[in-house]
Amino acid sequence: MGYLGNVKKQYWIQFFRSLIPAYVIERLFWQARGMDVQRVAYCEILFALTVIVLEIPSGILADRFGRKRLLVVSGVLSALEFLLLLRANSFWMFGVVCVLAGVGTALASGSQNALLYDSLLAENKQNDFEKLLGRLAALGLAGVIIASLSGSVLANFLGFEFNYALSFCSMAIALALAFSLKEPPLGSKAEPEEFGIMPYIKESIVLFRAKPLVLLYCLSGAVLGACLVYLDEFWQLLIQGVGVPVLFFGVVLSLELSAKIPGNLLAYKLKERFGYNAVLTALIAVNAFGYAAVFFTRNVFVLVPIFVVSLAGGITEPLVTGYLHHQTQSHIRATVESFASLGLRLLSVPVGLVFGYLCTQFTIFAGFAALAAAVAGYGVFFAAMQKKR
Repeated sequence: MGYLGNVKKQYWIQFFRSLIPAYVIERLFWQARGMDVQRVAYCEILFALTVIVLEIPSGILADRFGRKRLLVVSGVLSALEFLLLLRANSFWMFGVVCVLAGVGTALASGSQNALLYDSLLAENKQNDFEKLLGRLAALGLAGVIIASLSGSVLANFLGFEFNYALSFCSMAIALALAFSLKEPPLGSKAEPEEFGIMPYIKESIVLFRAKPLVLLYCLSGAVLGACLVYLDEFWQLLIQGVGVPVLFFGVVLSLELSAKIPGNLLAYKLKERFGYNAVLTALIAVNAFGYAAVFFTRNVFVLVPIFVVSLAGGITEPLVTGYLHHQTQSHIRATVESFASLGLRLLSVPVGLVFGYLCTQFTIFAGFAALAAAVAGYGVFFAAMQKKR
């Protein structure tokens, strides 16, 4: 089986890391423990800043010492997260959890996709990367859907804490599977006298300078991803504001995530049919109109633009990530993806500040008006850069 066994193992890891019934009632759980929208936004920023600080060093560690090791440590921190959340009852306790989550996210960032790509490369199947990455994402969404449908019912009858205990068990299974991964070859590496942080950083910067289209596409993914973070985090408060009962939150989340699955599975076909540039242009337009529609729709039909933006989000990640990995050498693969992820985290900070302020001062809908304006503004920039190129 060689290194292709890693693909199946990563499928199961992704599934169990997504089988988290706590997520469907996360905002309500935090709110019940004194965390309003502004404080949650501060925690999101704290999480993002932690990832920003560790993003590049973690990518370098993955490229230098192997991706499996970092994925295992990330799994340990993810399991620990849910144990601590069961005891969290103040802003600072939630803040500590967000820092740990940031560390775990940084360690996994780049490592997971780099391990997948190099496992395929070792078997000369790297052209299947977008297809398998889409399937990986779709399987993860399936886990979230199952957790959401069951989680809302479990929380309704057994309480929020029960969902967090089950989530810890699921993370523990994913951690056990991570230990069984097989490290693929890392390719050519720097000479021993060049070991350190700077060689990896310099090579990554050279790549972005030599291939400006890689930089532009990664920036597009960062902008769309930074905005999507706040739809994913605050959809519960949004639909609660239009009168959807908590009992149906699992159904709503399942439908939203189901909308992402076709995007995950069809991203590689859209790329082959229309090309990266045309698909990205369409995605930017769909996101801008989608967030604007969320702002203007103050009833249950707000679910429609939420689903449309989710569909677009399912296409964006495998599309941008695939292009990035095809243009990158193995020995800096995790570092380069960490640079791309860093862009997303940096953008999420100002987006979160504006979003949180508007939601607190006005309504949750005002925050989505800001997201629409941000994506529309970037669309103008993207078109200008394409014209210039």
